Amino acid sequence: MKFLQIALDLFSTKDALAVLAEVSPYIDIIELGTPLIITEGVRVVDVVKGKYTDKIVFADIKVMDGGRIVSKIAFDAGADMVSVLAAADDATVRGTIELARERGKKVLVDTCAVRDLVTRAKEIELLGPDYICVHVGTDVQREGIDPVTQLKKLDGIQTAKAIAGGIKLDNIEAAAKSEAAVIISGGGIYNQPDMAGAARQMRKILDQYAG
Repeated sequence: MKFLQIALDLFSTKDALAVLAEVSPYIDIIELGTPLIITEGVRVVDVVKGKYTDKIVFADIKVMDGGRIVSKIAFDAGADMVSVLAAADDATVRGTIELARERGKKVLVDTCAVRDLVTRAKEIELLGPDYICVHVGTDVQREGIDPVTQLKKLDGIQTAKAIAGGIKLDNIEAAAKSEAAVIISGGGIYNQPDMAGAARQMRKILDQYAG
């Protein structure tokens, strides 16, 4: 199965809920983006999980320090999964994963800003996360770096992979054909005139390559 994740990099719970009202039937994972959590706090996790109990709610908190401490805040609020940065110390990544295991939760390790992607992914894999995410960050997308091409560098990594960074209707098929188990799209869905239509089309494409 290929999971479709919407990255809600918005600034209010109201806007996030408005988007979800349109697209939730086609989405597997609801990502409460970093801007949204910074603006609204972890209470947005509780609100969204309360309304969408059947979805995986992912708090994109990008832990860089205090792995157990920071992730506990999100898990206590109802998050099913959190992110920790691959650029963090191993102790931070390990602490986040250990707490998640104790809680029956999941961890995605985000490789955003990692200079040696392959080497760090091999190190991260040994720590046992649920997903390693190849993420072309917002600030570097304009440089033309393709996340699908980056993902191919991790062909030897057995941990399930996620892919993010400028995924839209015009390139989601390439992402769907890749090894990625989770395909993440944000503005590629909610910035479209027909959000539901965009999400529906993405869902259809992913299902064709679900395997």
